Amino acid sequence: MTYWAELVELYEYRVADVLAGRMPRGGRRSLSELRDTLLHAPLEPTLYRRLVESDRQYRAGALPGRGERTTAAAAGPVPAWTAPASADSPEARAWEELRCLAWHAGLRERVQERMRPLRAEPGRLSLRVLYAALENAERDARGEAGPLAVPAENDPLVALHDAEVVRQLGRGLADVLLTEEGRARLGAALWSVHDAPFPRHPDEDVLGARVRAAESEPLAPEARGALVRALRASYPPTRDPRERPAIREAARHLQALVAELLSAAPVPASLGVMPAHSVLYAAHGPAALSTPDDRAGELVIHLAGGQQARWRGLTLRWHAVGPSWQLQVGEPGEAQVALLHPHLPPAERAWTLPTPQGPLSAFLSGAYLRLHLPHAAPAPGEGPGHLAARARAVARLLDPAASHAQLRLARAAAQHLRGAEVDAAALGPASAERYAGASPETLHTLARKGVDALTARLSRLPAAEAEAALRACAARLGLPDEQARSLHAVLHAATFTPEGLPAPHPSTRLNVPDGGQFVSLRLGDGPVTLHAAGRALTLHREDGGDLSVLLPDQPPALLRDLLVLTLPGAQVLVVREGSWLAAAVQPATI
Repeated sequence: MTYWAELVELYEYRVADVLAGRMPRGGRRSLSELRDTLLHAPLEPTLYRRLVESDRQYRAGALPGRGERTTAAAAGPVPAWTAPASADSPEARAWEELRCLAWHAGLRERVQERMRPLRAEPGRLSLRVLYAALENAERDARGEAGPLAVPAENDPLVALHDAEVVRQLGRGLADVLLTEEGRARLGAALWSVHDAPFPRHPDEDVLGARVRAAESEPLAPEARGALVRALRASYPPTRDPRERPAIREAARHLQALVAELLSAAPVPASLGVMPAHSVLYAAHGPAALSTPDDRAGELVIHLAGGQQARWRGLTLRWHAVGPSWQLQVGEPGEAQVALLHPHLPPAERAWTLPTPQGPLSAFLSGAYLRLHLPHAAPAPGEGPGHLAARARAVARLLDPAASHAQLRLARAAAQHLRGAEVDAAALGPASAERYAGASPETLHTLARKGVDALTARLSRLPAAEAEAALRACAARLGLPDEQARSLHAVLHAATFTPEGLPAPHPSTRLNVPDGGQFVSLRLGDGPVTLHAAGRALTLHREDGGDLSVLLPDQPPALLRDLLVLTLPGAQVLVVREGSWLAAAVQPATI
């Protein structure tokens, strides 16, 4: 005990240094590591209260604008201080390139949105100017002489009336904007089109000489005229000079569009300045991320430093295959597999894999991988897997063991996270008497609202802070530390980690095993029978579309999206989204 007490006291002293404007002994990194250690330590209630109070003062007093910069725990998604990585280090260069590749993926989508109104322009003049500018930028990159003129409206070789051609044109624009060199070439090409919409043909002098020679030939007038017309037909026709002002205006419009698209591009000046705790298995110590953050929408991994990780409910495994990397996402036998090649051009080092949580985007730079999943904190009801995880949390709050300890702890956590003082007297064991006489429907509604409220608040906290808050509340109520840990585990899963459910199949009967795993079926129009925990549950549709669950010797229960039924020795969890129905049976304490 003395050991932990001294560390808590040391943390209090260092926090006092920060709040007084002094650099803490050992530096900010030492303070961050001490804080992370204590948040995971088995502290007694008194020490936990001291830690939480000191940490509250630190987080409140060290906000930017108050003379200090915040120091985030290793589990936090946006660390505030930066690790002094050299701009020449492979890790810093990979970090910078991955930022650009992720930005480029979104740029491709934005460009395609901007292509649609250009297709509707009369004469498609902006698309014709863009085509000429991109073609001339590529010619310049290849060292070819002679710029291409803006094509005519109905040029069959350009075919800008074809939606696929326009899509490829937009993709070419996004790709050329990925590099500084490409941006410079495109900018120069647009200015060239603006200055000379119809550049002089390189063989124009040759054509003039041939025409003059043909006109001096001793031929009949009709034959001489036919010869001149044939010579002129072999060269591009003379363009209408009245089109020049419109072409110049289109070039200026495209220059403004490019500037708008580049406004959100990563700033190259940030090269070499990496956030702390930002890379899993990092080679650079201060940049190392101890565990993936399930709240974050992105994860960067140094593939050479490890072999697997668990993030946002996804099992990630990888290994080297020659100069490339094989990435597996999911459990064996059901995993999505991608072969990632670091030697590809930058615009091609992006992959998308389907997962139960949505499309997973992957970007590669050497041995560094950046993953992106949208919707870091899923909303309730976003897919049957999320509902199943939420049902586990509701079932935990409905456990009546230790005078409804989990429900009392959840109410204390709600008070604490709102910034209020935990009323330990009002949430003691005696307060559970009201639950004993409540109807199952009332208890279920109370537990569901508690889960929804807590997950909404916990989604904004790092995992270590969320668990520390629950443990502090458990200490206030005199509950074992394990109560807080187990409640945090199911709430964390309900917030970030959907359960993997088997695909449903049409059926009117479902046998639910006792091992706790979910099984699924596809609902039809008729009733469905679930055989679970030695009982037969009948589900049939109500007039409003909800399902009514009938259990012998019990009143009907309504299933909208999730339902937890408490039986002697077991809990039956049922979730539904549309026609997808899933159920599980887990042990319960009665």
